[in-house]
Amino acid sequence: MNNGNTIESTDNWARFNAMTEEERYEAALSDPDALPWTEEELDNVPITPSVTVLRRALGLTDKEFSSRYDIELSTLQAWEEGLSQPDHTAYAYLRAIAAMPEAIRQAVQPQPVA
Repeated sequence: MNNGNTIESTDNWARFNAMTEEERYEAALSDPDALPWTEEELDNVPITPSVTVLRRALGLTDKEFSSRYDIELSTLQAWEEGLSQPDHTAYAYLRAIAAMPEAIRQAVQPQPVA
């Protein structure tokens, strides 16, 4: 099925492929929506742990990670699927888990009632 974009798309790629690297760079700079970040902007990008990478590094399934660290499974799955992002407090909690996974596990486990 042709939705009418095939010819335009082919023409755009033909024009792109005909450009030199310098022409491509200049074209990118002329697009106000695609300006490169400044050094200051790059320095201020927050570095946050990837939930999936953290969970896998600990060798846990999503259900195990959810249970061990008392995070709702649906919330964890939404983070991993990119449907939502952890808020500031959740990021701090994830950084703590990354730094001290066993201590955090022990801290959030239910304590026996005396």
